[in-house]
Amino acid sequence: MKLYFLDLIDSRDNRRLWHNLVDIIVMSIYAVLCGYTDAENMAFFMKLQESYFSKMLDLKYGFPSADTLLRVFAIIEPEKFMQMFYQWVRDVLATIPQNKEPELQHIVIDGKTVRAAAIKGRHIPYIISAYSKNYGLSIGQLKVGEKTNEIKEILKLLKELDITDCVITIDAIGCQKQIAKQIIDQKGHYCLAIKTNQAILHEEIKDYFSYAEKEEPEKLNPYETIKKNHGPIGKRKYWISSDINYLTGKEKWQNRKTIGKMESIREINGKRSFETRYYIVD
Repeated sequence: MKLYFLDLIDSRDNRRLWHNLVDIIVMSIYAVLCGYTDAENMAFFMKLQESYFSKMLDLKYGFPSADTLLRVFAIIEPEKFMQMFYQWVRDVLATIPQNKEPELQHIVIDGKTVRAAAIKGRHIPYIISAYSKNYGLSIGQLKVGEKTNEIKEILKLLKELDITDCVITIDAIGCQKQIAKQIIDQKGHYCLAIKTNQAILHEEIKDYFSYAEKEEPEKLNPYETIKKNHGPIGKRKYWISSDINYLTGKEKWQNRKTIGKMESIREINGKRSFETRYYIVD
C-alpha cells in the first residue's frame, strides 16, 4: 500500500519532521475505512492499533497527534492523492476472486454538499463521487468548482472509471442525453432517475404507469423488497416496462429500452413517509 503514495509532495518543514508522510497517509486510510472520520478519533485509532502499525511502518517517534494530522491533510494535493488512492482501490478490487457467474457491478454517482467545509463569505464545496455498492467503497471523486457545470463534472468522472458491464445509477441531475450516451459508449448500462428537469418525459412516464397499472397490468413486471433491521423499516415496490413506443423523443436517448417506477415506504418511530420515483433504463 505504501508504494502507491510515494510520489506525494511533502512540503512540511524538514527541521521538525518526525513522522513520515506516507506512514501518516496509510494509517489515516485505515482509520477512515474503520469509520473514524475526524482528526481526534483518527489519532486515537492509530494509537489503539499500535501493535499492528508498528510491525509495518517506521514509528520510532510514536504516533502523530490530531494537530499533526490536520497539518498533513492541509498540505497534500487533493487531486494527486485521489488519483493514487483510486489506483490502489482498483488494484485491490482486481485481486478479489470472482465467482463463476460474476456479480453485476453497481456504481452510484452522487453529489453531496460538504457543509462542514464552508468558509464564511465563500461558497459551500460540492463533491461528486462514484460509489461501488458491491464493495462499499468510493472509487472516484471530484470537487465541483463554484462556476463549474455539474453535468460536465459527471462526464469527467465517468471518463476516469472503467464501467464496462456496470450499472450506473444517477439521481435526476444526471438524467441527461450526453450522460446516457457516454455510459453506453464506455460499455456500461444506466438507470437514471427522472424529475421535472425532464418535464415532458417525466409526465409521460408518470401517466403511462397510472394507466398501465389499471388497464394493462400484464405489461408490467412488478416486484418488491422489504428491509428490516435496527434502523428504519423500508418497503419498496418496483414496476418496469419495455412499452416505450409512445414516448416523445425516445430516439434521442442512447439505447433506452425500459422505463421504471419505484414506490418507497419508510417507517421511523411509527411515522411513515412515502416517495415515488421514475426511471429510464437501457
